[in-house]
Amino acid sequence: MAELMDLVPFKTLVTQTSAVLLTRGVEVESTSVQGVAAYLVETMARQTSMDLEEAVHLVTPEAAAEIIMKAAAEDDQGAAGPHAVRPVRIDDRTVSAPIESLGHLVTAAAQAGKYASLNDDGAAAAYLLDLATEIGAALVKRHADGAAAIPVGVFDELAALVDSVADRVEQEGWSICPCGEEHGQDEVDLGTVAVMRRHAALARGLREQAAG
Repeated sequence: MAELMDLVPFKTLVTQTSAVLLTRGVEVESTSVQGVAAYLVETMARQTSMDLEEAVHLVTPEAAAEIIMKAAAEDDQGAAGPHAVRPVRIDDRTVSAPIESLGHLVTAAAQAGKYASLNDDGAAAAYLLDLATEIGAALVKRHADGAAAIPVGVFDELAALVDSVADRVEQEGWSICPCGEEHGQDEVDLGTVAVMRRHAALARGLREQAAG
């Protein structure tokens, strides 16, 4: 695998696959693209009795992108998938937001991400973890005078994701403890939904302030 990763044609395949995905409105972590591309190249090498350097030329960026998009669609239907797929951020303007408010948003991302992870939505959990990391990094690197610079798109994405998790707790029975036995988790889930709604509203409020 390490040798395949070092091949220039393979690196080109990964770059071109990411570009194809961007034209389809999604952004995928490079490691996920690499994993799919490597699987396709290795499969092609076995089927054709070629070495990896030859087989890499038989795999097209479109084919790799198609498999990733299919996996993303399965994630949307509730299947756990390995691909960290997220929409392309349209509005990447950076605005200043209070550190205290951003701390609440890190909590919101972590809390919603925990629910997503425990209820087998790996894609949502990874996305929320990305957002928590992005906000946390901004708090460390881009803070001054009680505020930090954050891309506007973070507020939109976080609000939508946190509300989505709250919806699934209410409508699909997601729980902080989906063990199937009742031991008080319903009350915890109910209280958590209220907190999630407040955090989503906070993100939208920060977004509106930025737009103003």
